[in-house]
Formats: sequence, structure tokens, C-alpha cells
Amino acid sequence: MSREKTVDEVREQFLEYVVALINYWDKSVEGTARYKLEGLAHSLLSTLDGCSSGLPRFIVAPYPHPDDKQFCIEIGDDYYAENNSKIKCDIAGGLHEQLCRYLKAKESKP
Repeated sequence: MSREKTVDEVREQFLEYVVALINYWDKSVEGTARYKLEGLAHSLLSTLDGCSSGLPRFIVAPYPHPDDKQFCIEIGDDYYAENNSKIKCDIAGGLHEQLCRYLKAKESKP
């Protein structure tokens, strides 16, 4: 009978996949350290975006300390959304594509 996976099961499955990615980029790919690090980052973001087999898309949202909002207000800084019962500011979805654009934009700046 099917059941919902536990938090521990999901965490273990995710971490096993991350270790597999680390091993892949370390041992199976030729290139500079930078190339491998960017590849690993892209693979991790693709995983969070739901582009890997066997894992769903994950919610990626800030979860600030309860005191952060008031502290930021007091010093005049912007603050992160509070994510309690309703998720706000989920940044997952397209992260791996945005990373490519971000890296290209950084490279083109003097």
C-alpha cells in the first residue's frame, strides 16, 4: 500500500542524489575546477527545479529568524518574507537556467 514518504526518507534520497552528483562531477567529468564547480551548482539547482529523475521539484524559500524582520526595519534594511503556514517567496523553478544567465552576465562585466 502506498504512503507518503517521511521527511527522513526524502532527506536521505535527496542527500544520496547530491553525493552521486559530487562523485559524477569529481570523477567522470574532465575540466577545470571552475568548470566542475559550475557544473555541480547547475546540477544541484536542476535537482531543486525538478529536472532530475526520481526527485520532485523542491520548495526553496527563505526561513528567517523571527527577530530578523524587526531588526531589519530598525536599521532600514529590506527583510525576507516570513514563511510559516503559507509559503511565500519560493524561488525554485528555473534556478539552473537563471544560474547560466547570471554567470554569463557576471563574465561580461569588466
